[in-house]
Amino acid sequence: MNDQTIKILQITACSLSLIGSLFIIVVYFRMGMRKNFALKLIMCLTISDIIFSLSNLMYIDPGCTPNYQILCTTQGFLIQYSSIACFLFCFLLCLCIFWTVIKNRVNLSEYQRHFQLIGFCVPILFALIPVITNSYNTQKYVCGISNDDVDSYCNEQGTPSKLVRIESISLFYVPLWLLNIVGISFIIRVSIFMTKLRTQSEQINRSRSSDQQELQLYTQQEYELKLSQRITQNMLLYPIIMLICYSGMTVYAIAKLCDQDIQVLRGIRFIMADCLGLCNSIAYGYNAIIILRLQKMMSQQQTLPMMQFRQGSNDSDVNRKQFESFLSIATNYNDQ
Repeated sequence: MNDQTIKILQITACSLSLIGSLFIIVVYFRMGMRKNFALKLIMCLTISDIIFSLSNLMYIDPGCTPNYQILCTTQGFLIQYSSIACFLFCFLLCLCIFWTVIKNRVNLSEYQRHFQLIGFCVPILFALIPVITNSYNTQKYVCGISNDDVDSYCNEQGTPSKLVRIESISLFYVPLWLLNIVGISFIIRVSIFMTKLRTQSEQINRSRSSDQQELQLYTQQEYELKLSQRITQNMLLYPIIMLICYSGMTVYAIAKLCDQDIQVLRGIRFIMADCLGLCNSIAYGYNAIIILRLQKMMSQQQTLPMMQFRQGSNDSDVNRKQFESFLSIATNYNDQ
């Protein structure tokens, strides 16, 4: 695959990601769930995706003159900033769900400013360090912290130093994998909890009488749990998508550290990363459909449907509260 083809594919991927991000914004406002704290974090993630896509669309003509270097540093800063912001907001989304359901913390919207400050301000530090150390270099397809293939136009710079490689690993790859793996573990914990609730619900259904109205109520409650669990499982898509999209970069960087060169990944890794916004929009659209179904079901009821648990269970009240908390972040029931 020649360089021109890779550049065309990169521009196409960025454009589709921009369209996908705009789709998320439209759906977010059309759903009427602007008070939902979890979805606000997804919106912040989408804004970061937009910055990432726009910065990748910047064309930097390879060269080593001061003007080119300034443009390259600008692009590298924006890419690094938006990437770290994506990692952080994805992690904060998983943390939000974990705290609400497992730790039973309510009114997380009180921490909205703190979460947004962390997500939008901390990446500035991660992006400024390479500027200070002059680690952003012109590469063939995009500018960034150069730990792999510095463009042939800049051969006079020589092989990237160990310091640059350490910066690339510590400022990009460590946050990428650490934050997303921890986020995945949070969502898995929540999913296990939802499975426990479904098991309890099924046990109660078997022990109850055959009264038609009562059976209908429990069937509806079980369906709500099923939708809630699916929403939780779908939240796993965000960190998994991020790891998949950046897997090409990770493998290529590891190969370079081992003095190996995987030619097939030299350009494709950037195309994979540029697809992040598009993949996130697909995951969001799929999840939005399920959220709307759950929201519609709850809006048709007079009160919040409380799950019934086995009598005498010590954690019955806690489970009720946790389920109610989960519904509060899955919908805008309590205007959180």
